[in-house]
Order: sequence, then C-alpha cells, then structure tokens
Amino acid sequence: MTKYYRSADGGSIFKFAFAPQGDHIAIHCLAHPPLGGRDASVTKTHLYSSGQICFVAGREPRDQERAEELAKQWAEYFLEYRRTGVPQA
Repeated sequence: MTKYYRSADGGSIFKFAFAPQGDHIAIHCLAHPPLGGRDASVTKTHLYSSGQICFVAGREPRDQERAEELAKQWAEYFLEYRRTGVPQA
C-alpha cells in the first residue's frame, strides 16, 4: 500500500509504502524533500539507504494505523532535522 503525507506546515510531500514483514509492518519512504546538505546517515535520519525507516527492534508498528501514524511522525522529524541540523534520538 502506498500513501502520501503532506507536512503539518503544508510545504512538503512524502510518499510512503507499507508492507507486512513478519510480525510487523515495514515503512519505506519513497519520496521526501532533499536534506539540503545535512548528513544523510541512518543515525541522523533514521532512514536506511533502501528507504526503509529505522525502528528499534521490537518497537516496529504492528498494524496499519500505527504504521501510518509513525510515518507521519518520522516525516515531521525529518523536516525538523533538515531545518535545524539537530538529530533526535
């Protein structure tokens, strides 16, 4: 399943793919705004080079509703990191 998300400020569009993966739902970001020169490492963006969003093992979303909620939270985090350069844990 693919879904789009418009940021809270209305200025950015993200495209996400959701797919069952074992006991949870994997989230892939298929499109996002550029990082504007920020470090793209997974430790800062929580985004693997494959486009999959990184979660702590055991804390992955287990249903579609939670997966969509976490994708939105990640999108807002991504924009904040892009704006400030300060990564969140």
